[in-house]
Amino acid sequence: MSYHRVGLRFALASMLVVTACGGPAEVPASRPVPQSAGSAADKPADPLSAEELMATVYWLTDPARKGRGSYQPGGVEAANYVANVFKRQGLEVIRQPVRGSAVNVFGVRRGSKEAVIVSAHADHLGVDVSGVVYPGADDNASGTAVMLGMAKAIDAIEGERTIIFVAFGAEEAGLVGSRVYIRDPIWPLEDTVALINFDMVGRNFFEAGANREATAAVVGLEGHEGARRAATAAAQRAGLNLVPAPARLLELFGFEDRTDEWWFRRQGILSIHFSTGLHDDYHQPTDTPDKLVPAQLERVARTAFGLLNYLASEKGESID
Repeated sequence: MSYHRVGLRFALASMLVVTACGGPAEVPASRPVPQSAGSAADKPADPLSAEELMATVYWLTDPARKGRGSYQPGGVEAANYVANVFKRQGLEVIRQPVRGSAVNVFGVRRGSKEAVIVSAHADHLGVDVSGVVYPGADDNASGTAVMLGMAKAIDAIEGERTIIFVAFGAEEAGLVGSRVYIRDPIWPLEDTVALINFDMVGRNFFEAGANREATAAVVGLEGHEGARRAATAAAQRAGLNLVPAPARLLELFGFEDRTDEWWFRRQGILSIHFSTGLHDDYHQPTDTPDKLVPAQLERVARTAFGLLNYLASEKGESID
Protein backbone atom coordinates (compact mmCIF):
# COMPACT_ATOMS: atom_id res chain seq x y z
CA MET A 1 0.00 0.00 0.00
CA SER A 2 1.48 3.27 -1.12
CA TYR A 3 0.31 5.30 1.87
CA HIS A 4 2.71 7.99 2.98
CA ARG A 5 0.43 9.96 5.29
CA VAL A 6 -0.71 7.88 8.26
CA GLY A 7 -1.67 8.40 11.90
CA LEU A 8 -4.58 10.33 13.31
CA ARG A 9 -6.57 10.62 10.10
CA PHE A 10 -6.54 6.87 9.54
CA ALA A 11 -7.37 6.17 13.16
CA LEU A 12 -10.38 8.48 12.85
CA ALA A 13 -11.39 6.89 9.55
CA SER A 14 -11.24 3.43 11.08
CA MET A 15 -13.50 4.44 13.93
CA LEU A 16 -16.09 5.67 11.46
CA VAL A 17 -16.40 2.27 9.81
CA VAL A 18 -16.08 -0.11 12.78
CA THR A 19 -18.91 -2.59 13.40
CA ALA A 20 -19.37 -5.77 15.42
CA CYS A 21 -17.16 -8.71 14.55
CA GLY A 22 -17.01 -12.50 14.50
CA GLY A 23 -15.00 -15.08 16.44
CA PRO A 24 -11.40 -15.06 17.62
CA ALA A 25 -8.51 -14.66 15.20
CA GLU A 26 -6.71 -17.80 14.06
CA VAL A 27 -2.94 -18.22 13.79
CA PRO A 28 -1.07 -20.83 11.79
CA ALA A 29 -0.12 -23.94 13.74
CA SER A 30 2.93 -24.34 11.52
CA ARG A 31 4.49 -22.81 8.46
CA PRO A 32 2.88 -24.05 5.22
CA VAL A 33 5.15 -25.55 2.60
CA PRO A 34 5.89 -22.72 0.13
CA GLN A 35 4.99 -23.31 -3.49
CA SER A 36 7.78 -23.46 -6.02
CA ALA A 37 7.51 -20.97 -8.85
CA GLY A 38 7.89 -23.91 -11.18
CA SER A 39 5.63 -26.33 -9.37
CA ALA A 40 3.27 -28.39 -11.49
CA ALA A 41 0.94 -28.97 -8.57
CA ASP A 42 -0.60 -25.53 -8.75
CA LYS A 43 -4.24 -26.52 -9.13
CA PRO A 44 -5.04 -27.49 -5.54
CA ALA A 45 -8.36 -28.95 -4.53
CA ASP A 46 -9.24 -25.67 -2.81
CA PRO A 47 -7.13 -22.74 -4.01
CA LEU A 48 -9.00 -20.35 -1.70
CA SER A 49 -8.11 -22.25 1.48
CA ALA A 50 -6.03 -20.57 4.16
CA GLU A 51 -3.26 -23.13 3.70
CA GLU A 52 -2.91 -22.50 -0.04
CA LEU A 53 -3.05 -18.73 0.35
CA MET A 54 -0.42 -18.76 3.09
CA ALA A 55 1.84 -20.96 0.97
CA THR A 56 1.88 -18.18 -1.62
CA VAL A 57 2.55 -15.57 1.06
CA TYR A 58 5.52 -17.55 2.34
CA TRP A 59 6.97 -17.87 -1.14
CA LEU A 60 6.65 -14.15 -1.79
CA THR A 61 8.16 -13.22 1.58
CA ASP A 62 10.97 -15.76 1.54
CA PRO A 63 14.34 -14.10 2.33
CA ALA A 64 15.43 -14.95 -1.21
CA ARG A 65 12.92 -12.35 -2.51
CA LYS A 66 14.53 -9.63 -0.35
CA GLY A 67 11.28 -7.74 0.05
CA ARG A 68 10.25 -7.63 -3.64
CA GLY A 69 11.52 -4.09 -4.19
CA SER A 70 9.77 -2.24 -6.99
CA TYR A 71 12.95 -2.02 -9.09
CA GLN A 72 15.00 -4.74 -7.41
CA PRO A 73 15.68 -8.39 -8.38
CA GLY A 74 13.18 -9.67 -5.82
CA GLY A 75 10.44 -7.68 -7.53
CA VAL A 76 11.37 -9.28 -10.84
CA GLU A 77 11.22 -12.74 -9.24
CA ALA A 78 7.75 -12.00 -7.87
CA ALA A 79 6.53 -10.89 -11.30
CA ASN A 80 7.92 -14.07 -12.87
CA TYR A 81 6.22 -16.16 -10.21
CA VAL A 82 2.88 -14.51 -10.94
CA ALA A 83 3.32 -15.07 -14.68
CA ASN A 84 4.09 -18.75 -14.09
CA VAL A 85 0.95 -19.19 -11.99
CA PHE A 86 -1.17 -17.57 -14.70
CA LYS A 87 0.41 -19.76 -17.36
CA ARG A 88 -0.29 -22.96 -15.43
CA GLN A 89 -3.93 -21.96 -15.09
CA GLY A 90 -4.23 -21.72 -18.86
CA LEU A 91 -4.57 -17.93 -18.82
CA GLU A 92 -3.13 -15.74 -21.54
CA VAL A 93 -0.05 -14.07 -20.03
CA ILE A 94 0.77 -10.47 -20.96
CA ARG A 95 3.65 -8.40 -19.57
CA GLN A 96 3.51 -4.63 -19.70
CA PRO A 97 6.73 -2.66 -19.06
CA VAL A 98 6.32 -0.07 -16.33
CA ARG A 99 9.64 1.53 -15.47
CA GLY A 100 13.10 0.07 -15.10
CA SER A 101 12.71 -3.62 -14.27
CA ALA A 102 9.12 -3.23 -13.05
CA VAL A 103 6.27 -4.75 -15.05
CA ASN A 104 2.55 -5.30 -14.85
CA VAL A 105 1.71 -9.00 -15.29
CA PHE A 106 -1.71 -10.03 -16.62
CA GLY A 107 -3.53 -13.33 -16.80
CA VAL A 108 -6.49 -13.10 -19.18
CA ARG A 109 -9.45 -15.38 -19.70
CA ARG A 110 -11.11 -14.00 -22.80
CA GLY A 111 -14.85 -13.91 -22.98
CA SER A 112 -17.24 -11.22 -24.10
CA LYS A 113 -16.42 -7.61 -24.99
CA GLU A 114 -16.91 -6.49 -21.40
CA ALA A 115 -14.19 -7.21 -18.83
CA VAL A 116 -13.73 -7.40 -15.07
CA ILE A 117 -10.26 -6.82 -13.59
CA VAL A 118 -8.96 -8.44 -10.38
CA SER A 119 -5.81 -6.73 -9.11
CA ALA A 120 -3.15 -6.50 -6.43
CA HIS A 121 0.33 -5.03 -6.38
CA ALA A 122 3.12 -7.57 -5.99
CA ASP A 123 5.98 -5.21 -5.11
CA HIS A 124 7.07 -3.89 -1.73
CA LEU A 125 9.93 -1.83 -0.30
CA GLY A 126 12.65 -4.42 -0.87
CA VAL A 127 16.01 -4.07 0.85
CA ASP A 128 17.40 -0.68 1.86
CA VAL A 129 20.96 0.63 1.53
CA SER A 130 21.88 -0.68 4.98
CA GLY A 131 20.78 -4.21 4.05
CA VAL A 132 17.52 -4.24 6.03
CA VAL A 133 14.82 -6.31 4.30
CA TYR A 134 11.15 -5.32 4.34
CA PRO A 135 9.24 -8.60 3.76
CA GLY A 136 5.85 -6.99 3.06
CA ALA A 137 3.73 -9.94 4.18
CA ASP A 138 0.54 -7.96 4.58
CA ASP A 139 1.63 -5.22 2.17
CA ASN A 140 1.06 -6.80 -0.20
CA ALA A 141 1.87 -10.51 -0.31
CA SER A 142 -1.55 -10.97 1.30
CA GLY A 143 -3.41 -9.24 -1.54
CA THR A 144 -1.30 -10.93 -4.20
CA ALA A 145 -2.03 -14.34 -2.65
CA VAL A 146 -5.78 -13.66 -2.72
CA MET A 147 -5.65 -12.48 -6.33
CA LEU A 148 -3.65 -15.57 -7.37
CA GLY A 149 -5.96 -17.86 -5.40
CA MET A 150 -8.90 -16.49 -7.37
CA ALA A 151 -6.99 -17.01 -10.61
CA LYS A 152 -6.40 -20.65 -9.65
CA ALA A 153 -10.14 -21.03 -9.05
CA ILE A 154 -11.07 -19.48 -12.40
CA ASP A 155 -12.67 -22.68 -13.71
CA ALA A 156 -15.49 -22.20 -11.20
CA ILE A 157 -16.45 -18.85 -12.78
CA GLU A 158 -19.10 -19.42 -15.44
CA GLY A 159 -19.78 -15.81 -16.39
CA GLU A 160 -19.44 -14.62 -19.97
CA ARG A 161 -17.36 -11.51 -19.34
CA THR A 162 -13.62 -11.44 -19.92
CA ILE A 163 -11.68 -11.70 -16.65
CA ILE A 164 -8.28 -10.06 -16.29
CA PHE A 165 -6.05 -10.80 -13.31
CA VAL A 166 -3.16 -8.42 -12.82
CA ALA A 167 -0.21 -7.94 -10.47
CA PHE A 168 0.66 -4.28 -10.76
CA GLY A 169 4.30 -3.26 -10.51
CA ALA A 170 5.86 -0.25 -8.76
CA GLU A 171 2.82 0.54 -6.64
CA GLU A 172 5.06 1.48 -3.75
CA ALA A 173 6.82 3.98 -6.02
CA GLY A 174 3.59 5.95 -6.39
CA LEU A 175 0.98 3.79 -8.15
CA VAL A 176 3.23 3.74 -11.21
CA GLY A 177 2.08 0.42 -12.68
CA SER A 178 -1.62 1.18 -12.51
CA ARG A 179 -1.01 4.67 -13.92
CA VAL A 180 0.83 3.14 -16.89
CA TYR A 181 -2.12 0.80 -17.41
CA ILE A 182 -4.66 3.62 -17.50
CA ARG A 183 -2.57 5.39 -20.13
CA ASP A 184 -2.08 2.21 -22.19
CA PRO A 185 -4.72 -0.39 -21.22
CA ILE A 186 -4.64 -3.93 -22.57
CA TRP A 187 -8.47 -3.83 -22.60
CA PRO A 188 -10.53 -0.77 -23.56
CA LEU A 189 -11.42 1.23 -20.47
CA GLU A 190 -14.89 1.86 -21.87
CA ASP A 191 -15.46 -1.91 -21.90
CA THR A 192 -14.11 -2.44 -18.38
CA VAL A 193 -17.15 -2.72 -16.15
CA ALA A 194 -15.48 -3.25 -12.77
CA LEU A 195 -12.22 -3.70 -10.89
CA ILE A 196 -11.67 -5.59 -7.62
CA ASN A 197 -8.44 -4.61 -5.84
CA PHE A 198 -6.69 -6.09 -2.79
CA ASP A 199 -4.16 -4.28 -0.64
CA MET A 200 -3.32 -5.40 2.91
CA VAL A 201 -6.01 -8.02 3.60
CA GLY A 202 -4.32 -10.41 6.02
CA ARG A 203 -4.61 -8.95 9.52
CA ASN A 204 -7.34 -8.04 11.98
CA PHE A 205 -9.35 -5.02 10.90
CA PHE A 206 -7.39 -1.83 11.63
CA GLU A 207 -5.08 -3.33 14.24
CA ALA A 208 -3.63 0.15 14.73
CA GLY A 209 -6.91 1.26 16.28
CA ALA A 210 -10.08 -0.81 16.07
CA ASN A 211 -8.44 -4.29 16.03
CA ARG A 212 -11.60 -6.14 14.95
CA GLU A 213 -11.51 -9.84 14.08
CA ALA A 214 -13.18 -11.53 11.08
CA THR A 215 -13.83 -8.07 9.62
CA ALA A 216 -12.69 -6.26 6.49
CA ALA A 217 -13.48 -2.98 4.79
CA VAL A 218 -14.76 -2.77 1.24
CA VAL A 219 -14.59 0.60 -0.49
CA GLY A 220 -16.56 1.70 -3.55
CA LEU A 221 -19.86 -0.20 -3.48
CA GLU A 222 -22.00 2.85 -2.82
CA GLY A 223 -24.56 3.37 -5.57
CA HIS A 224 -24.08 -0.19 -6.89
CA GLU A 225 -26.83 -2.11 -5.13
CA GLY A 226 -26.47 -5.35 -7.06
CA ALA A 227 -22.74 -5.58 -6.38
CA ARG A 228 -23.32 -4.65 -2.74
CA ARG A 229 -25.85 -7.43 -2.30
CA ALA A 230 -23.55 -9.95 -3.98
CA ALA A 231 -20.60 -8.95 -1.76
CA THR A 232 -22.71 -9.04 1.38
CA ALA A 233 -24.11 -12.48 0.61
CA ALA A 234 -20.64 -13.86 -0.16
CA ALA A 235 -19.26 -12.35 3.04
CA GLN A 236 -21.98 -13.98 5.10
CA ARG A 237 -21.14 -17.36 3.60
CA ALA A 238 -17.45 -16.78 4.30
CA GLY A 239 -18.01 -15.66 7.89
CA LEU A 240 -16.67 -12.18 7.20
CA ASN A 241 -18.13 -9.02 8.69
CA LEU A 242 -17.96 -6.70 5.71
CA VAL A 243 -17.73 -2.98 6.48
CA PRO A 244 -18.78 -0.84 3.50
CA ALA A 245 -16.89 2.45 3.28
CA PRO A 246 -17.70 5.08 0.65
CA ALA A 247 -14.86 6.31 -1.55
CA ARG A 248 -15.63 9.84 -0.41
CA LEU A 249 -14.49 8.84 3.08
CA LEU A 250 -10.99 8.29 1.68
CA GLU A 251 -11.19 11.69 0.04
CA LEU A 252 -12.22 13.27 3.33
CA PHE A 253 -9.08 11.99 5.02
CA GLY A 254 -6.80 12.55 2.04
CA PHE A 255 -6.14 8.91 1.15
CA GLU A 256 -8.06 8.53 -2.07
CA ASP A 257 -4.90 8.28 -4.18
CA ARG A 258 -2.97 5.69 -2.17
CA THR A 259 -4.02 2.41 -3.80
CA ASP A 260 -4.16 1.23 -7.40
CA GLU A 261 -7.93 1.31 -7.82
CA TRP A 262 -7.84 5.13 -7.56
CA TRP A 263 -6.83 5.49 -11.20
CA PHE A 264 -9.78 3.35 -12.29
CA ARG A 265 -12.27 5.18 -10.10
CA ARG A 266 -11.16 8.42 -11.75
CA GLN A 267 -12.22 6.89 -15.09
CA GLY A 268 -15.73 6.24 -13.80
CA ILE A 269 -15.15 2.47 -13.54
CA LEU A 270 -16.77 0.60 -10.65
CA SER A 271 -13.70 0.21 -8.40
CA ILE A 272 -14.01 -2.05 -5.36
CA HIS A 273 -11.18 -2.16 -2.84
CA PHE A 274 -10.74 -4.73 -0.04
CA SER A 275 -8.47 -3.99 2.93
CA THR A 276 -8.10 -4.82 6.60
CA GLY A 277 -6.22 -1.57 7.19
CA LEU A 278 -3.17 -0.41 9.05
CA HIS A 279 -1.14 -1.93 11.88
CA ASP A 280 2.12 -1.24 13.70
CA ASP A 281 4.13 -3.35 11.23
CA TYR A 282 3.08 -1.30 8.22
CA HIS A 283 6.18 -0.49 6.10
CA GLN A 284 8.42 -2.02 8.76
CA PRO A 285 10.84 -4.99 8.64
CA THR A 286 8.44 -6.66 11.08
CA ASP A 287 5.67 -7.13 8.48
CA THR A 288 6.27 -10.88 8.45
CA PRO A 289 3.97 -13.78 7.47
CA ASP A 290 3.75 -15.23 10.97
CA LYS A 291 1.71 -12.15 11.96
CA LEU A 292 -1.00 -12.73 9.37
CA VAL A 293 -4.32 -14.35 10.22
CA PRO A 294 -4.69 -17.21 7.70
CA ALA A 295 -8.45 -17.48 8.22
CA GLN A 296 -8.76 -13.78 7.40
CA LEU A 297 -7.11 -14.33 4.03
CA GLU A 298 -9.54 -17.14 3.27
CA ARG A 299 -12.57 -15.11 4.33
CA VAL A 300 -11.57 -12.21 2.09
CA ALA A 301 -10.77 -14.53 -0.82
CA ARG A 302 -14.11 -16.34 -0.63
CA THR A 303 -16.01 -13.07 -0.30
CA ALA A 304 -14.27 -11.51 -3.29
CA PHE A 305 -14.67 -14.67 -5.34
CA GLY A 306 -18.41 -14.61 -4.79
CA LEU A 307 -18.46 -10.98 -5.88
CA LEU A 308 -16.40 -11.81 -8.98
CA ASN A 309 -18.84 -14.58 -9.88
CA TYR A 310 -21.60 -11.98 -9.89
CA LEU A 311 -19.66 -9.34 -11.81
CA ALA A 312 -18.50 -11.81 -14.46
CA SER A 313 -22.06 -12.75 -15.41
CA GLU A 314 -23.94 -10.96 -18.18
CA LYS A 315 -27.07 -13.04 -17.58
CA GLY A 316 -27.58 -12.03 -13.99
CA GLU A 317 -28.55 -8.67 -12.63
CA SER A 318 -26.84 -5.88 -14.54
CA ILE A 319 -24.12 -3.88 -12.84
CA ASP A 320 -25.67 -0.74 -11.42
